Amino acid sequence: MLTDLQKLKSLGKSVKIFPLAKIVMPEVVEIGDGTQIDDFVFIYGGQGVKIGRLNHFASFISVVGGGELITEDYVGIATGSRLITGTHHYGDGRRISPLIPPEEQYVIRGKIVLKKDVFIGANAIIHPNVTIGEGAIVGSGGIVLKDIEPWTINVGAPVRVVGTRPRIREK
Repeated sequence: MLTDLQKLKSLGKSVKIFPLAKIVMPEVVEIGDGTQIDDFVFIYGGQGVKIGRLNHFASFISVVGGGELITEDYVGIATGSRLITGTHHYGDGRRISPLIPPEEQYVIRGKIVLKKDVFIGANAIIHPNVTIGEGAIVGSGGIVLKDIEPWTINVGAPVRVVGTRPRIREK
């Protein structure tokens, strides 16, 4: 349980973090105004996590891998989604396990960026080194392996564009 919010790098106003959320390495995590992180969310700070204003992280989301995550304002991430900022790779004949000496591993760490007004559907998986453009939607169960264009609707494994959504009208 996250019991020491004072350890966060920064914490905005009116943030709600439910008591069963877990944040590892809170000293590299920034959370913007009005954001809500539900119970059973797991966030590993890795190389840094910056969450914008009025984001919603629904239950059972995982941010793992040790890389970097940036979400801009008004981002919604539905239950069970996985944001994988780093992963092991078999490259150069290396072993795939975090329990072996580092020199025997090949680890890819990267950055995931979710631009303003992005929505990620339930149980979607976002891989390292991906930017999801402003206003884009990833449907439930989608697997994202490469950048996604703004204001598109994307579904499948791997995701493909199936439509567009209207741009948000600013007041």
